[in-house]
Amino acid sequence: MENNKEVKIAIIVAVIMLTICLIIFIFHNAQKEEVINLDLKVYKLYELGGEDKEEYEYRPCNISTEDLVSINNDFKKIFNLNEDNKEKGKQIKGNYKIVSGENFIAFDAGEENLVYRSDLPAIFKYDTTLYENVAKLCE
Repeated sequence: MENNKEVKIAIIVAVIMLTICLIIFIFHNAQKEEVINLDLKVYKLYELGGEDKEEYEYRPCNISTEDLVSINNDFKKIFNLNEDNKEKGKQIKGNYKIVSGENFIAFDAGEENLVYRSDLPAIFKYDTTLYENVAKLCE
């Protein structure tokens, strides 16, 4: 009789442990499969006008999801730049533009590493490979 009670208790404990392990496994996998919603659009500036007119137009670039994740990381870092990175008296043309919702950044793929932020209408210095990567991806 006593042996029968021990077996029942062991089975109950085993079922409880398996249930806990299953719940942990389900929540762990649910966190891994979190979808990253990338609302990024990348554009390149094209000149439309002839010799007399200066007309330009931004056209979208086809960028893979993997590259958009990398671009998004730099995009977030640029929007976290502070006043120390601000460049006064500098100008850019904005050959490339990355848009996310209401915010965007614009930059020229050059040696100066300058970027314009739309939330604070200012130009910032930020060293990154983003500029060259976007230029290559938009070719």
